Amino acid sequence: TKKTIYFMILIGLFSCLCFIGTTYLYIPMGSKIHLGNFFCIIAGLLCGGLVGGLSGAIGMGLSDLICSYGPDTIIRTIIVKFALGFIVGILFRYLLKRKKNLKWPSLIIGLIFMALFITFLTLYLVYDGVILIGERKFTINIGLVISLPVMSVCFLTIFFLIRKMKLIISCVVVTTSIGMFINVILEFFLKIPFKMLLASMNFEQAVIYAFTSLPSALFTAVMTTIFIGFVYLPLYYATSKVNRFNDLYDTINEITTLENDKIGRDEPKN
Repeated sequence: TKKTIYFMILIGLFSCLCFIGTTYLYIPMGSKIHLGNFFCIIAGLLCGGLVGGLSGAIGMGLSDLICSYGPDTIIRTIIVKFALGFIVGILFRYLLKRKKNLKWPSLIIGLIFMALFITFLTLYLVYDGVILIGERKFTINIGLVISLPVMSVCFLTIFFLIRKMKLIISCVVVTTSIGMFINVILEFFLKIPFKMLLASMNFEQAVIYAFTSLPSALFTAVMTTIFIGFVYLPLYYATSKVNRFNDLYDTINEITTLENDKIGRDEPKN
């Protein structure tokens, strides 16, 4: 059917963007700070969770394949990026259609990162960056210690700013924040078993590798959340008339009308 063909075209388009964003548009920082996640989330926001999930999995999975990463990285990327695009697309529509302006997820995530920062900073200062668990030594990455308070401040700032944002933007920011938080958590916890099973690493090596790549994942999460908060509405309005998977047209128009009416009522009369 025409809808199926259009669906395939969208996945091809966004998969290509995810591939380019991951392969070429990045900053090397231990791992990569890249734009692949940005295009994956945009696909989910504009076209729904299935398009976002498949685009992220195919595009970034293909990028890992072309860049000669091992099967552990490729399989993990496919799983994590599908979850990222799918969750963002579904959650965004749920919040927007119910007109829910949630603040608490950003507060909880911010407090979690602050607690992790205090914990790792204490361990770093007390044990000089090396902790002993049983007979195993683990080195605490100073880049991770520095990135944790940055993440905490960003999410706490989002918490305080959400009530001043328009409903659509607040839903975009909250959804993206949750999606990127889940992305970071899945990336970290899947790296350990995948590296042990498919890359012949022992447990200590797998844990060190997972911690080493955390700072770049955290900074990617911050940059992606900020960037999408600014560009979503312009992209939505630019594509709304040609996007056949735009199921939010009536909802966004209704919210925009209500907010404009409220602004008109709140303006002082001369």
